[in-house]
Amino acid sequence: MIQEWRGFIQKRTNGSEKVNYDDPNFPSYVYRGYVYPSSTWANDAHYHDDIELLTVTNGYLSYSINGKEIPLDEGDTIFVNSRQIHFNAPKRPERTDYVICIFHPRVLCASNVVENKYIKAITDNPNIPYIRFKHTEETGKRVYETMLDTPNHLGNEFMLTKHFFDIWEQVIKVCGDLEHNNKYSDSQVDSLKAMLTFIQENYDSNITLDDIAQAGSVSRTFCNNLFHKYTDQTPIENLTRFRVSKVAELLNTTNLSMSEIAYITGFSSASYMGEAFKKYYGESPRSFKSNSVHTTPAEFYNR
Repeated sequence: MIQEWRGFIQKRTNGSEKVNYDDPNFPSYVYRGYVYPSSTWANDAHYHDDIELLTVTNGYLSYSINGKEIPLDEGDTIFVNSRQIHFNAPKRPERTDYVICIFHPRVLCASNVVENKYIKAITDNPNIPYIRFKHTEETGKRVYETMLDTPNHLGNEFMLTKHFFDIWEQVIKVCGDLEHNNKYSDSQVDSLKAMLTFIQENYDSNITLDDIAQAGSVSRTFCNNLFHKYTDQTPIENLTRFRVSKVAELLNTTNLSMSEIAYITGFSSASYMGEAFKKYYGESPRSFKSNSVHTTPAEFYNR
C-alpha cells in the first residue's frame, strides 16, 4: 500500500482508476473507511478492471453506476462489475461508515475452466453492471457478514481469496436468477470513456468543450448530456477536478511555485487554480502543502 495515496483516486492515462493495492503481488484493496457529506472526492466518476464491493456499516450511501443511482441502506452491499463507470456519495448529513473490497478478477481464476465458466461469464456480461445485496435478504446477510470479516485478514492472501470466493458464490447465485434488465448503451459508455481519456491525456492544454465532444465523436449537447448522465458533472467540471488532483500531486512531490504549477496543470492563473483547489480540498494550495501529507482529503473520504 502506498500510504500517501490513501484517500485519492488515481487514474491511468486511459482514464481508468489505478487501484492502490495493499500488496502489488496480490491485486486487492480492503479497507474500513468513512465518508462525510462534505466530501467532493467521493463523487469522482471512474472505472477499472477490478471488481468493487462496498458494504455500508453505518449511515446511508448512494452509488451511481452507468448513470443509474442505487441507494444503499445500512447493511446493504453493492457489487460493481468490471469496467463500469461509477462513483459514490453520502446523501444524508451524518457520517457514513463502510467496508470496501476491490480485487482483480484474476484472483479467482484458478483454471481456464473456472475463469471462462464462472468469472468471465459475469465480468464480460454487459447486462450485469451491478448487483445490490439487500440486508433484508438471506443472500445479502451472508455477503454482509463476509464483508465485515474480510479486513481482519489483511496480509493473509489465502483467507482473503477464500472470502472473495464466498462472495462470488453469492454473486453467481443472484446472476442465475437475474432477468438482466439493466441494459445500457455500449456506444454511449464507449464515447464517455473516450472523452474521459482525452481529458486525462490533455488536461495541461487549453482544451474546450468542443475538443472534448470531438474526442467522443458526439455533439456538444450530447457530450454534456453524457457527462451529466454518467458522472453527475459537466465536462468542464470533470476537467477541472482532474487538474486539481494533479495540483495536489505536484504540491506534495515538487517545490514548484504556484504559478509554475498552474501553468503545468492547465490553469490560466495561480489565483484561478487556488479557487478551484479550495472548492475540492477545502483549503488553499499553500495551506495544503504546509500541512502534513494528504491528511485533508482523507478526513473527507477514506478510500
